Amino acid sequence: MSDDERNKAVIRRVFDEFVNRGDFSVVDEIYRADVVDHQPLPGAPKGIPGVKYTIAGLRAGFPDLHVTIEDMSAHADHVVIHNTWRGTHLGEFLGLPPTGRAIEFTGVVVWRLTGGLIAERWGIGVDSNMLAVLGMKGLAPGARNGTRRNGTAKPPLSG
Repeated sequence: MSDDERNKAVIRRVFDEFVNRGDFSVVDEIYRADVVDHQPLPGAPKGIPGVKYTIAGLRAGFPDLHVTIEDMSAHADHVVIHNTWRGTHLGEFLGLPPTGRAIEFTGVVVWRLTGGLIAERWGIGVDSNMLAVLGMKGLAPGARNGTRRNGTAKPPLSG
C-alpha cells in the first residue's frame, strides 16, 4: 500500500469509526498528541482533548450525525476530502436549543499527516455551511461587521 493510500485509510477511519459511530478510542490511535485543529468548536482545548471535545459537541447536538465522504484525494502528506454532513438537531448546540430539524450541508476538509498520524486539520466551508443551515449565520467566521478575516469588506449580494 502506498503512503497516499495509507493516509486515505486513516482519514476514512476518522469518519467511519469516530464521527459516525462515536468510537472515541480511535482518536488516540490516529491523531498526534499535538494535533492542531484549525476549526474546533468554541472552547475546545488543544490537541487530542480538543478533537474529542469538538466531535462530542457535534454528536450531542446531532446524535444521528453521519458524514459521507463524497470524494478524496491524497498527495504526499495531505489528504483532501469533499464531504456531506447530515443529522437531526436533537440536542443543544452552541447554545441553540434543539429544533428537531434535519440538516444537511457540505464542506471540504484538508488533513496533514506525519508518520501516518493526523497532525493538522482545516475545514473549508464546514463550520459556516453548518451555521447557515441552523440559521446561525451571524456566528459564521467573517460574518461579523461585514468583513472577512483579512479585514476586507464582503462584496454586496446581488439578486
